[in-house]
Amino acid sequence: MEEIDNILGYKDSYKIIQEKDAFSFSIDSTILSFFCDIKRKEKALIDLGTGNAIIPLILSMRTDKKIYAVEIQDKVYDRALRTVKLNNLEDRIEIINDDIKNLRNIFKQASFSLIVSNPPYFRIEDSSMKNDNEELKYSRHEYLITMEDIIKESSYLLTDGGSLNLIQRSERFIETIELLKKYRLNPKRIRFVFPSVNKDSYVFMIDARKNRNSHGTKILPPLYIYKEDGEYSEEIKEYFHYGEKHD
Repeated sequence: MEEIDNILGYKDSYKIIQEKDAFSFSIDSTILSFFCDIKRKEKALIDLGTGNAIIPLILSMRTDKKIYAVEIQDKVYDRALRTVKLNNLEDRIEIINDDIKNLRNIFKQASFSLIVSNPPYFRIEDSSMKNDNEELKYSRHEYLITMEDIIKESSYLLTDGGSLNLIQRSERFIETIELLKKYRLNPKRIRFVFPSVNKDSYVFMIDARKNRNSHGTKILPPLYIYKEDGEYSEEIKEYFHYGEKHD
């Protein structure tokens, strides 16, 4: 059953169409959207594996640049498309129903200065994490696209100095660094995310630049999702009320 939700916690925020028993956006996509360092000189932005289009919606609040978003699953794509129309953002966000590996047939090399991706977190062999729901299975596991595929195609699509911003499970940190360097993407900013203080990091966010040296990589302060009392941290609350302060 579909439902329409506010994407953030303030009145009159953008709406998103979600399938209650299938794929719904998580806080990880929200924090990644705010992690992105958007420059005024950006050419165009693209979200690889957009799901319900949560990342383009939030990015559209932060920039007036054209945003493309790619989703391979037909049903998820349809919801993303209807979400964009629901918010009257058709002139700013374009949803593409295709395989990320086919984007070379759509866009020229170096078409984007900023790429964002919240990729599937789990390898296919991670059987303990598998889900029988097809949408969830493809969104969470690397059946249709792997992290290496995303990094490889990002290297082709990015301008020199362009930025790939992605989020991934912390246990895949070394693997991610190795893949980025394989495709000439060097980490410039890294931020580890923790459920709360005294808990292990569960994901990290990374900003990697194409054909830039690896000197001066910044490890940013940790991001805590919750305070010790179980409430959202002050930073997360700031994200949820972003629109109220930028109307």
